[in-house]
Amino acid sequence: MARTPKVVEDRREQIIDAAMNVFAHKGYSRATNKDIALEAGITPGLIYHYFESKEALLQAIINERSPLRVVRATSPTELEQPPEVFLRSLLLNVLHIIEGEQFIKIVRTVLPEILYNPAMQPVGSGIIDEEITFLSSYFERQMSIGKIRKADPRLAAQTLMGCVIGSVLRRHIFHDPQALQYTREQLVDSILDVTLQGLLPR
Repeated sequence: MARTPKVVEDRREQIIDAAMNVFAHKGYSRATNKDIALEAGITPGLIYHYFESKEALLQAIINERSPLRVVRATSPTELEQPPEVFLRSLLLNVLHIIEGEQFIKIVRTVLPEILYNPAMQPVGSGIIDEEITFLSSYFERQMSIGKIRKADPRLAAQTLMGCVIGSVLRRHIFHDPQALQYTREQLVDSILDVTLQGLLPR
């Protein structure tokens, strides 16, 4: 019987879920397609009907399960919102993904590989660079219409991203009780208050 689009999509999601679990427990480098197939309850060969390699599976996770999906799904209408509205919504959505249990497990396991394996470093830098480029473009637009003061938009984007990344590391890698005492909303409001007060027109 031919596979319907729904069956294909469900199986694809099942494989991605399994890969995320395996990467979280074994790390990316040590995980094999056999491990992923076992976790998904399928034969290893079936994975290749959906993904040509383990690298393609990792790319699917980055594209569909990382904060990049929030960035890429942003509509032109949303981009016209003022910074205090747009950035709050964006950061809350990003943190919702990053601080999700499954994604945090992957961060904890794969982060050392990204830091110490040169072949993996483009993975981490690629995600961050795309997010900074997106924010930089938004800041540049807001500066052009006078919503925020003129500054280096890319540097402003890096500053905002640095606050978010630093907070996530403190909360979920270092388990810093001072960072963990705040809700996600309090964290975002604080980051934006500090950031935007330095960007608003004087």
